[in-house]
Amino acid sequence: MAAEAMTYDSLVEDVITYSERDDTSFVAQIPRLIMLTEQSIAAQIKTLMQLNVVNTTLTVNDPVIQKPARWRKTTSMKINGQPVLNRSMDYVTQFQTESDNGQPLYYGDYDYDHWALAPIPDDDYSLQIIYYSRIQPLDITNQENLLTREAPQALLYGTLLQAQGFIKNADKLAMWKGYYDEAINALKGEDQKRMIDRNATRQEP
Repeated sequence: MAAEAMTYDSLVEDVITYSERDDTSFVAQIPRLIMLTEQSIAAQIKTLMQLNVVNTTLTVNDPVIQKPARWRKTTSMKINGQPVLNRSMDYVTQFQTESDNGQPLYYGDYDYDHWALAPIPDDDYSLQIIYYSRIQPLDITNQENLLTREAPQALLYGTLLQAQGFIKNADKLAMWKGYYDEAINALKGEDQKRMIDRNATRQEP
């Protein structure tokens, strides 16, 4: 009989079972422990973040655009097939000041939720953005995500590792860290293999 796939509910149950704690304060903390683990894994394993493509339209005379929900890292921007290059915000601001409005050539991080463009757009240009997003977080209404499907061991061990600090159980800290590090290293190996597979050039015999 095949093992059941991990869900948010099954992860919570496993954390309670492995920790041998079911008191109210600990159970109430588990969602936060899961969230911290999701963030930790996503920061270490780039391919476990979702790669997204967004096509949008700029607004004339508005150089600020909002980043997509759960944006984490920009891969590329293009207008009419021409790359829009990443520059510091100081550079973008100076270019806006010193140049006429036109097709944007540069973008910078205005803040965590917005980009700024330079030159300021003089038309409703079509913009394509390719970016990595944070994974849709688990909760009681979102029972599965990329991590439950592709990295259940890392998710479980990481949550148990986070739990040791809360329950002040230093004796098992090294054990769960070892299991978590092993799971992360295995994922990094898969990540490296995907990178090689993407970049390898296959030559016909």
